[in-house]
Amino acid sequence: RMFGSALLLPVLLMDAAVSAQDPNALVEKLYGEAIQAKRSGDLDGAIAKYAEMLKVNPQLAAAHNNVGLLYFQKGDYRAAAKAFEDGMRLDSKMLTTLVPLGTAYFQLGRLKEAQTTLEKAVRANPGDEQAQLYLARCLFSLGRQEAGAAVLQKLLQKSPSNVEALYSLGQMYMKLAKQTLSRLEEKAPDSYLNHLISGQLLESMENYDEALVQYKKALSKQPGFKGAHYNLGNIYWLEGKWTEAIAEFQQELALDAYNCLACWKIANSLINTKEDPGMAMNQVNRAVAICPDLPQAHAGQGKLLADEGNWQKAIESYKKAIQLEPGEASVHYLLSVAYRKAGRIEEANAETKLVQQLNQAQQRQRETRSKPSQ
Repeated sequence: RMFGSALLLPVLLMDAAVSAQDPNALVEKLYGEAIQAKRSGDLDGAIAKYAEMLKVNPQLAAAHNNVGLLYFQKGDYRAAAKAFEDGMRLDSKMLTTLVPLGTAYFQLGRLKEAQTTLEKAVRANPGDEQAQLYLARCLFSLGRQEAGAAVLQKLLQKSPSNVEALYSLGQMYMKLAKQTLSRLEEKAPDSYLNHLISGQLLESMENYDEALVQYKKALSKQPGFKGAHYNLGNIYWLEGKWTEAIAEFQQELALDAYNCLACWKIANSLINTKEDPGMAMNQVNRAVAICPDLPQAHAGQGKLLADEGNWQKAIESYKKAIQLEPGEASVHYLLSVAYRKAGRIEEANAETKLVQQLNQAQQRQRETRSKPSQ
């Protein structure tokens, strides 16, 4: 028993020394323990250490903020908002708190408070993408759809690969489309415009059979309006029904001689059927003349020239298509083939390498998009 008592004596003396420390030293000790608990994944333990710290000194704004972040990480947005609010009352200049506080308000459905807080966050740091993202979502939830979309469009101008912003903007446009369609159905349930919008919405969802039904109904209600036959032809084209597509595109050109997409898709359909290359060349040249900035038309022109064995002119057309759309790997591949056929091996190898790089980049983007948002 004497031996056991001797072992306990240093521990008791250590605890007494800690309790005798000044508050700052105790706060430092608790802060270190909180950090260690967080690093080990013990969020509740870290919160408990911060709670002890705030008993020692309730005026530590940063500690309130850190507690809020821990609650936020746990998904307890009510407790997180309370902690952030306590910190902001102590230090209103702690602007880094604004984004998680505004996001917590949004998650709690406190939309007006979220809007005010996130707008302040964006003013304080215009480059904060998280603040812009949740401000846009908040505005949309408040019924300010155009304002929300504008925030996301501005964000995507500076950060075009922001997947969450792209997803949110897509969701907004889908909801707007559905709302618009509902209003149109209410005002004019059997109008050609109602069927037209229904078809476009179904086409965007790749429901081609139902889209075709709606486009045909639109045409029956309003024969001869511009775009009617193009819409039908485009569905056939997407489904690989080349003959039907060509017939519809030709009817569209009879109504609208300057529809360069119809010209190009006639040419593309003929390329796929390997029929009438002369007509295909006439149509693709017409498309290029009407819309010189249409990269698909230049690529199609290059393909037809390559089929003729005119490699040098094919190269020129492919290069023009790439100038207009640099990231299209398929055209870089066609250019590499043309270079090789023309005996320009070094340039062919460079294009082949670029095709590999573009394909790898596209694969990474697909993998990023497939990951669930945090």
